[in-house]
Amino acid sequence: MTSSAEYNKGSVIFHWATAAAIVAMWPIGKIMVSTRPPSPLLYSIHIGLGLIVAGITLARVIWVLLSDRPEHLEMPRWERALFVVNHYTLYGLLALLSVSGIAMLLAAGTFDTYALAKNDGPRDQHEIASTVFLLMFVMHVAGVVYYQVRKGSTLRRMGLPID
Repeated sequence: MTSSAEYNKGSVIFHWATAAAIVAMWPIGKIMVSTRPPSPLLYSIHIGLGLIVAGITLARVIWVLLSDRPEHLEMPRWERALFVVNHYTLYGLLALLSVSGIAMLLAAGTFDTYALAKNDGPRDQHEIASTVFLLMFVMHVAGVVYYQVRKGSTLRRMGLPID
């Protein structure tokens, strides 16, 4: 650990790039599965963003393992446990979403949006994982806001100039 109070530039870039891609792809995914006939453009955008998130996540895990991190925030044990569980769950779900998304492509054997839209097995896993991910994402944001209001500097740690 470093004595720095902020995450390094690489961690900040990985974090916000992942967040931006997820914030974009979640509504695209919801619209895409409800559009009849399926929209090849929406599927292409969602798949492209998903592959980007998969790549960023892999790079991010390697970065986290190899780089220094700031000191832990002061918080009660139960909050620390929620923090750790939330972060590991988010990473695990990002991996599961990437694998299930790729599995849909492989199971369909095509980029044809009609075949992808009908592919039930991996699609069901992907949909369940995305719903759980959204809940954990909201929990993550709520935790950040909660800590920011109580103690401040949480957002500054992740590169935003807010105390």
